Amino acid sequence: AYEDAADLDASSILPTDLFDGEHHTVASRVRNDGYLNYYVIKSDYGEFDVTSTAMLKARIGEINALAELEELSKTEVFAKAMADAGMKQIKSLQQFATHPVETVKGIPSGVGRMFKRFTRQAGEAVDATKEFVAGDDEEADDENKEEGGDEADDSNAAVDLTESVLGVDKAQRNWSRKLGTDPYSSNEVLQAAIKEVAWAERLGKLGMGFAGVPKIPGADIISDVNEAVWSKDPYELRDLNQSRLVATGADEALIEEYLDNPQMTPSQQTLLTAAIAEFEDVDGRDGILLQSLNLETEAEMIFFIQSLTLLAWYHRNQNPLASFETNAAIPVAILPDGAAVLALAVDHLYWTETIAQAAKNYAGSGTDEQSRELWLLGTASDRALAALDAQGFDVHVGAAKMMTENGNIEEQQTEASFR
Repeated sequence: AYEDAADLDASSILPTDLFDGEHHTVASRVRNDGYLNYYVIKSDYGEFDVTSTAMLKARIGEINALAELEELSKTEVFAKAMADAGMKQIKSLQQFATHPVETVKGIPSGVGRMFKRFTRQAGEAVDATKEFVAGDDEEADDENKEEGGDEADDSNAAVDLTESVLGVDKAQRNWSRKLGTDPYSSNEVLQAAIKEVAWAERLGKLGMGFAGVPKIPGADIISDVNEAVWSKDPYELRDLNQSRLVATGADEALIEEYLDNPQMTPSQQTLLTAAIAEFEDVDGRDGILLQSLNLETEAEMIFFIQSLTLLAWYHRNQNPLASFETNAAIPVAILPDGAAVLALAVDHLYWTETIAQAAKNYAGSGTDEQSRELWLLGTASDRALAALDAQGFDVHVGAAKMMTENGNIEEQQTEASFR
């Protein structure tokens, strides 16, 4: 009764400018795990493995930013600034890509694990959730030890993330603003290049005239997030996010747990907080914070946040929401009449066993006699659409295009969220 997720062809599913550009090309073979697409970008600055179309757009913007930096490094005014500062000319940016990422040989864990993981502890309290997450980490460490890997891998990664966040200074954020990139991007090649030039604040006065694709996946819907991330340091962002969550009436202990989560970058946390704040007078927002504590990978973070920003768009442009059910991996919105609305930030959905189980879990949401809407950021196979229809879901595909046509949330408001 299920179908296997199949490979896709990049040239068939991507716009021309994303598939092939001046400084990059996307490998033809695109893997899919039933939810998301996995791309390989071959660029002038090395190869990048990318999970989801949202991250593909961000990485291509970063590659174009690297090209801008390289052109800038060749200019006479840049060379003079380096000389005035007593520094040698910047090394070629290609040299930053000393360890290109190998081509994908298998499907990463993706977001399927997120759905399975959450069903094991759905409905638990905050402390129980924390215990579950800790237990899950211990299991991963045990598996790692059996395979001869390093111990305490997860905790070290958290420490590294914290150190990298605090190491992003104002000059680097200014460069990210000018280049149109996320200052806390996981793109190490870009971060190394920006750090190399950020020492010279006055270079920011050079007219670069560059604007990238959406800076933070999802921030094209809640646009003022970009300005907040560029202009405020991590401590200021934390204070901003805390004040916004307190204003929603969220539990203070849960807010602290959420803000202390080292797995989420300041950019991701600010975007998620802004999305939660959009649901004014919608009950059950605390549960969204609780759900976020279970996210473990960058792919899960982005999928969760984009699914929530899709619901924020729905709340503004389709029907106002009344409450949330948060006893599964992704929030389910409930309309005043009891109808359920689920948003999934998928690239292309296949009817796999994992997705069938997730659909079964969500089928009980809302009031039985009311409809269940399912909004997909991307597309779905015919088999998936038929199966979802048979389970009573009213499916809407291609929401990404609708969201773009409607514009972002901040443009529809009289006051910007982060002024």
